[in-house]
Amino acid sequence: MLHVNSRLEPGAVLPIGWIAAGNPATLFSPDRHDELWELQRTLDLPGTVYGVPRETTMREIMSRQTRFYGAHKDDRTLGD
Repeated sequence: MLHVNSRLEPGAVLPIGWIAAGNPATLFSPDRHDELWELQRTLDLPGTVYGVPRETTMREIMSRQTRFYGAHKDDRTLGD
């Protein structure tokens, strides 16, 4: 998986189950979670994906997502 706000160098290979994070990306094997977390914290996933500060709880983030998708529950596909 390539983490948000990260960039792989051209020709880089990201093995299945590994995570690439940073710019340029560092490759992290599954056993390097603590090292990965130190870098992930700087990449602002909550701000980039959800538009919220890092300290926002997952309960609040998912509540916002639910409202967003729920607003479209009655949407219908229009014909050509």
